[in-house]
Amino acid sequence: MRGGPAGQRIVFERLDFDTGEEAVWSMKLDGTDRQRITAGTGAGVTDPNVSPNGKTLSFVDFNGLDFGQALFTVGIDGDNLYQLTPFTFDVAIKQDWAPDGRHLVFTDNADFPHPSDSANIATIRPDGTDRRYLTHYQGGDINAFVGSYSPDGRWIVFRLEYHGLYGLYKMHPDGSHLRRILGLSSFRPRFIDWGPRLDGDDDENED
Repeated sequence: MRGGPAGQRIVFERLDFDTGEEAVWSMKLDGTDRQRITAGTGAGVTDPNVSPNGKTLSFVDFNGLDFGQALFTVGIDGDNLYQLTPFTFDVAIKQDWAPDGRHLVFTDNADFPHPSDSANIATIRPDGTDRRYLTHYQGGDINAFVGSYSPDGRWIVFRLEYHGLYGLYKMHPDGSHLRRILGLSSFRPRFIDWGPRLDGDDDENED
């Protein structure tokens, strides 16, 4: 749940147990000035992420039906709620903005509504256009679940599931140059995020 513009605010999901409302909120770093941003379409929201320019928020919205999960955006002030994908896409609860803010990356078929369909990774523009799949697995036994972009935007890290085993991989944002980070095993990484670049790191610039 990434922070707001210039790192001056924290954005988070909040469930009000009195009303049952699940909404995205923000507050200052000292916990003051709490502001409700959006409850989406009203059936639940999760995984808020602020765009690199701090003007837009992306999140996963629920429609209250089994496997009904869609990717939405909204202005950081709560205006201009916009649906990027159908609820039938069953979007996974982990999505990310490209560092340049021109695309988001997400996973569909997250909960396997149809066991014969695989989960795959796609990118999409913030206006809902130019949806492109980066993985094309089929059959349900091989699945890809996205983590995040690298800080320079040249890589996307994700979990590969292969016949009950799990691996950590990266690829370019066009789906090319697949590289293994952790080989297939019973070790299952989840909710993966790419940390900041440190002095001396050179793997991120690997071709």
